[in-house]
Amino acid sequence: MKPIFAKVMETVGEDLFAVRVTQQQAFSTDYHFHKECQLTYIVQSQGKRLIGDHFDYFISEELTLTGTELPHVWFTDVIESEKEHHAHSIALFFDPDRLVEILSSFHDTEKLQAFLLLSKRGIRYEGKCKEQIKKLLYKLLDAQGLKRIIIFLQIIEKLQDASEKNVLCHIDYSNIHFPNNALKIDKIVQYVLTNYSREISLEEIALAMNLSKNAFCRYFKAQTQKTFVQFVNEVRIMQACKLIVENQLSIHRVAYDCGFNSLSNFNRVFKTIKNQTPSEFKNALYKATTTS
Repeated sequence: MKPIFAKVMETVGEDLFAVRVTQQQAFSTDYHFHKECQLTYIVQSQGKRLIGDHFDYFISEELTLTGTELPHVWFTDVIESEKEHHAHSIALFFDPDRLVEILSSFHDTEKLQAFLLLSKRGIRYEGKCKEQIKKLLYKLLDAQGLKRIIIFLQIIEKLQDASEKNVLCHIDYSNIHFPNNALKIDKIVQYVLTNYSREISLEEIALAMNLSKNAFCRYFKAQTQKTFVQFVNEVRIMQACKLIVENQLSIHRVAYDCGFNSLSNFNRVFKTIKNQTPSEFKNALYKATTTS
């Protein structure tokens, strides 16, 4: 019952960093973590992603950094995965300890170490910062020798100093994993993504995972720092936001399509998670689209 530990850079010898380009029908990794920090640029794809305790949609051109030992996985939408080579990403992996060790010979690394600590909560980059880092990633793909190292260090500087960024995981999040457990978190996520539009009882999900109800609750809380009910509500509200953005459905219809048995409960949960009511979210969206 743990995110899988993955060895990323064992084949690149003494290199400080490595770049991996993925082009396939769908992102197919399990919920996993590794020692290396991972900067991921989604060239093309859309779906859902889980980074630590943060679950959300992702779209093309998203740029995220996952710090050392931060569990993560990307799930490509089913319809999108039917398109050939739809899942296209560029990922930069680097060893944070070696980076600090090398740079400490040249200057103070206190700021860098603080940034690497923050990256353990996951960071999404936006705006001008994202565009600058994206261009450097493409340059890195073609660079050789010393120029390659210079571009890598420029990326690190941009990541560290970026003002347009959002920290993803809660400040108290930590990766708590148990070496003798085998159940995969991504199996639970996939189950919820398939069944969120109806009631999912704890008894049902525990049975599907071959666990007792109490054992499942303990496991899920330990891995995600939230209850299963909280997670299901987050998935439902995430889907509700997507329906409001993409369709002209009434709030009442969205509530029931997303698994809520009453409009009042939907409004309450929506405001708890998004800090605004569904109507306020819809009105803000309308104003943004009509004034842009």
